[in-house]
Parts: sequence; structure tokens; C-alpha cells
Amino acid sequence: MTKSHFIGHWDLVIGHSKEEAPMSTIQPDIDRELKRIQAVSGRGLLQVDCDAGRIEADLVAVDAIGCSFQTLGLSTPKLADTSLDDLKTISETLISRLTYLLEPIGIVEADADRCSVQMRSNPPKKDEDETSYYELMVRRGGDITLSRYGKKSGQLRQIIPAHVTREVLTRLADDFIVALE
Repeated sequence: MTKSHFIGHWDLVIGHSKEEAPMSTIQPDIDRELKRIQAVSGRGLLQVDCDAGRIEADLVAVDAIGCSFQTLGLSTPKLADTSLDDLKTISETLISRLTYLLEPIGIVEADADRCSVQMRSNPPKKDEDETSYYELMVRRGGDITLSRYGKKSGQLRQIIPAHVTREVLTRLADDFIVALE
């Protein structure tokens, strides 16, 4: 059972079981990268190599509690020749693991031509003048990406920063890796 608490604009998740949050082998590397980026300018590209490939995050802010990213991704050769059915299985694994995000994730489309699966927040967050949601893509050829989008009434959608704690960033990266197993 997880509880989500909101402090400022950082989403904190506490009380998760060991099955939901595996021991991270990349946590020290992500922590080191976050410290490096925070010390330099508070924004930059986080890159961490792991057995599955490379975790990258386009960070727009880093502080002692958390960070804000435009896109978080895992580039991996493990998806190079993956079938659409395998991508759907990976997507279902991600949906079952990413229950700690602000909104639940669901499959929007499985595209046979592009061999990709698109997932989004379902339902999205709706305010008076803006709708925001996570979009997660799993693509053959080699990547899993997560971004947050916002769309104001009468305007096109655009990527907006996703605010997460350092722990949640590491957990997302771990869950991307675990979904490939």
C-alpha cells in the first residue's frame, strides 16, 4: 500500500513494499549526477550507463529534495528487434509499476506501423484553464521515454517540467530497467 503526500510542488511517496521498489544498482550513479548538476547550474543532462543501456534526463531544476525534468528516458539495445506484443507486455509492466505518479497510466495506442506503444495519464489532471498528463512511449529500436505535457484551452500541448523527488527519479529509472526483464 502506498501513500502519496504533497509537499510544496514535490510529490513524495512513502510506505512502499520491497516488491514495489527493488534495490537500485544505479542509485549511487544517479545521486552523483544530481549532485554534479546541482553544483554546476541546477540544470543539465543527467546520463547514467547501466546494464540495460543508458538512463538520460533533461533536468531543468535540481535541488536538495528533488528535480524537474522535461524528459526521462532509457535508451537500450534490448528493444532493437522487439515485437509489438513484447512492447505491449513491457508497457503493461510499466503501468503496473508506475502507480506512484500523480495520475494512473493507461495505454492509448499500440501502433503496428511504428512498432510503438503510447501511454498517458488516465484520467489527466484538469485545472480551470489547463490539462496536464504524463506521456510514456515504448519504441522498438530502443527507447522508453516519459514526459509531462500541458495544454491550455485553445493552444497546442507542450512539454512541461515533471517535478519529482530524487527517490522517485531513481525509482522511475529502476522501473524502466525492470520492465525490460
